[in-house]
Amino acid sequence: MQGAGNDFIVVDEWLNEVVPEGRKPLFVSKVSDRHFGVGSDGVIFVQKSKKADANFVFYNPDGSRAEMCGNGIRCFAKFLYESKLVCRREMNVETLAGVKKILLNVKNGVVAGVTVGMGAPQLKRKEAQVAGRPEEVMVNEQVNIDGLNLRITAVGMGNPHAIIFVDDVDLVDVVSLGRKVRHYNSLFCAPGGGAQKTLGKTEIRHYAKLFPKGINVHFIQQAGPNLFKIRTYERGVEGETLACGTGICASAVAAVLNKKANPAKPLTFQARGGLLEINLKMDGSKIKDVQMTGPAEKVFEGVYEF
Repeated sequence: MQGAGNDFIVVDEWLNEVVPEGRKPLFVSKVSDRHFGVGSDGVIFVQKSKKADANFVFYNPDGSRAEMCGNGIRCFAKFLYESKLVCRREMNVETLAGVKKILLNVKNGVVAGVTVGMGAPQLKRKEAQVAGRPEEVMVNEQVNIDGLNLRITAVGMGNPHAIIFVDDVDLVDVVSLGRKVRHYNSLFCAPGGGAQKTLGKTEIRHYAKLFPKGINVHFIQQAGPNLFKIRTYERGVEGETLACGTGICASAVAAVLNKKANPAKPLTFQARGGLLEINLKMDGSKIKDVQMTGPAEKVFEGVYEF
């Protein structure tokens, strides 16, 4: 299946476990290989849930478990409905990032579009998985990486995202720069401690990852009022993908935080794989819910021997 060009292998484990839990990382890394497997930006396992209508289990292509995937969960919801596993147009889905509310746009029994209530964004550094003082935020913060001064805004949507506004996304070396940001090590001063100490004549420097669990990196260009172009480097894929649903949600939040968008109106993002629309539900000046609407399509089905 694919959503805005983000493609996924969906494995039906509704009635029974198909791939044993301990072997899932190996299975995912093999089946996701675009030369020796099927090829995908991630693997989704469809499972029953004890606290929601279904359980969304998502793995990155490298076999690592991910908290959430915005484009993937739309495909997941379409699969549930069209396979008659959950026969409601409104459903709740369990994820590692909490229970998400899904609304389906159904025409003649076919899911034409999906809206996902992604919940409130995580802005404090600890919640957004950014090193530093836990209660602070990272908004338009300058970071020097290999001589480049980058302004980064960090937003969590269950998984971590770094957003960088640029003049022209087509001129960005997404893979090279995205990888540098994703793995960036900096001199880091923990609360109550120094970034470096001196022992005799030996200087000991203390480095730490700015993003301890890695991060998805998004390059954003404003193309008009509430209209943005986006390119993405995804952790786990370790390369550029055609779209990232949670990343577009995080980018919409970052656009508002940096006063580049009107939160009272829909925001449109043009990814290389297609368009996604974001609506923000506000509580005063706070964002209480990020709602993402976009496509989901079935491409093909088959049997893979593992």
